[in-house]
Amino acid sequence: MDKKMKLIIINGLIMVLFVCMSSCEKINIPKMAEIDDYNLVYMPAAVSPVVKALTHKDTVYKITYGAGFGGGGQYPSEGIVVHFEVQADSVTAYNRVNGTEYEILPEECYELATLTAVIATNAVSTEPLSISVNPSKGMDLFKTYLLPVSIRAISGNAQINRNLATAYYQVRSSLNLADFDDFDRSNWQISGMSSEEESGEGPNNGRAVFVLDDDFSTFWHTRWNGGIAPAPHYLAFDMGELKTLRGISVVGRPGSTSGRPEVILIEARTQADAEWTEVGTVSLNNTSDIQRQFFNTSHEARQVKVTIVKNFNNLPFTHLANLNFF
Repeated sequence: MDKKMKLIIINGLIMVLFVCMSSCEKINIPKMAEIDDYNLVYMPAAVSPVVKALTHKDTVYKITYGAGFGGGGQYPSEGIVVHFEVQADSVTAYNRVNGTEYEILPEECYELATLTAVIATNAVSTEPLSISVNPSKGMDLFKTYLLPVSIRAISGNAQINRNLATAYYQVRSSLNLADFDDFDRSNWQISGMSSEEESGEGPNNGRAVFVLDDDFSTFWHTRWNGGIAPAPHYLAFDMGELKTLRGISVVGRPGSTSGRPEVILIEARTQADAEWTEVGTVSLNNTSDIQRQFFNTSHEARQVKVTIVKNFNNLPFTHLANLNFF
């Protein structure tokens, strides 16, 4: 039998086998041209990195792994026991080769169904196995982690294809803005500020309280009448109870493009006498449209402080129509 006929037979066997395995996710066996040699055990997912996007919540997602056998048109002559492992050194090697800076997926976030599986004498792969991943157990939002699953050793009449011995799973968790409503601010109070314009903007503008009124035509403006208050400018709020901060909602003052916040620093604390903890910074567009952005991680807070690190056109004053969190 020539090599071309062998390739036709093995690809046909693989197709029939995995069509029949309809009860769970399939292991995607690469084409024979992608396998260096026959009689080798390899990770089918090692052909290219596997990208998995998860929703950041307290739930378990399943990701498939397993080992395959390239037998040149034949099944294994005996059962092959495959031993898997996760090695942090594999992440270091991947980053060095690819110029990346991935961190390994935290151990508390995932669990492999088994570290040992068998390629039977009438099969060309192990059964599909599952990695259970729970993003809420330690993953940072919007951060891509790397999970390398490798063949550590095998027993049986075969060898490991070292070029395809490690599968790299790029795992990232994110959220959908539409799933989160802005907070009810009816019990909020202004607990601190750099300054406000009490008279120069008229009776219904200028003071800090106007960022809480849900009227996007009103606004807070730092003091300018009788002298400009020095930057940096900030506002602090007491929300009246502990809340989980996942993101910020900002509306710029309408009709005035100069002085709108461009970069905002957010800090939070759980009580009035606690130290401020940095939540992060957000960059904004120069618009009066609603802008909502997630933070990289969620934070428990009762008090929140926003500091205008930079405004558009670098003016000594700033202004804001609406500010909220979700």
